[in-house]
Amino acid sequence: MLNRNELLFSLFDPSGFGLEIGPSYNPLLPKRRGYNVEIVDHADAASMREKYRDDASKIEEVDYVSDGRTLLETIGYEQRYDFIFASHVIEHVTDIVRFLQDCETLLKPGGRLVLAVPDKRFCFDALRPLSTVGQTLQAHAEKRKRHTPGILFDQVSYVCTKAKQTVWLEPTFDDVAFLQSDEEAKSMFEAVQVDTAYYDAHAWQFTPASFRFLIKKLRSLGYIKSGELAFHKNEPGQLHLHEFYISLSKNAPVLHDSDVDLLKEAERELREVAVSRDELSLQIAAAHQQIQSLIATNQALLKSTSWKITAPLRYVRSVFL
Repeated sequence: MLNRNELLFSLFDPSGFGLEIGPSYNPLLPKRRGYNVEIVDHADAASMREKYRDDASKIEEVDYVSDGRTLLETIGYEQRYDFIFASHVIEHVTDIVRFLQDCETLLKPGGRLVLAVPDKRFCFDALRPLSTVGQTLQAHAEKRKRHTPGILFDQVSYVCTKAKQTVWLEPTFDDVAFLQSDEEAKSMFEAVQVDTAYYDAHAWQFTPASFRFLIKKLRSLGYIKSGELAFHKNEPGQLHLHEFYISLSKNAPVLHDSDVDLLKEAERELREVAVSRDELSLQIAAAHQQIQSLIATNQALLKSTSWKITAPLRYVRSVFL
């Protein structure tokens, strides 16, 4: 089984010239190990080393500081990189469409954008609803540069923990509790309406299939040029279940999964999380019962007269067709 770094490196060639967005104190591509990368982050290296004192030695020199301008304006070059990597960044951006467009412009022809995206089912966003294509288009139409009061209210109001942890592996809502109060959410909502400071938030929530749908739809509508080139999600019981990985490229073929199938898959993913362990046990028992029923049906078919009579035809088909 591949570890996280190996999985991510399977989605692009890290030997090229790249950009890592927002690595903070946990870069995938540290310069000190020889990776040829530039870094854009929310503050310069000195400020972050002060902020993250316990991990100061892991912080790389920052080439570009994000200061409210778009990513393309901040970098100032076009077709510069072979790849761009961003881990747990896209859920923070104010305008997803513009972010993706900027990455496309920054990448060389054939370049790849690789994202590690939170799976909202297994982190503190678990109780928040899925984001929609229309919401991303609204943010883009507004040329949004700050999170709205409503988004910041939801960030405070819905944030939760499970057994006091912010990410988890168990697919149930047992031990889930809100982290902050209604009054704190209300105070945030009212404060940001008059405060000009930038407040960070998880503005967007996805399951693996809902994010794949978003990318496919934005491309088919003409808002972005990139499509899904590779995709990976972690299975139940694996570490990093709270995230999934996707590689995007303008050279990617059209995704064959239909819009309806992707949305149906997103609904199925939501239903994989049980309200309680008792419900999960019932689901497992029902699945086991269904398997036993299918086994019994199959055994009855194998013993049936019609199965025996058609055996020669099946043999001929297997050999000559």
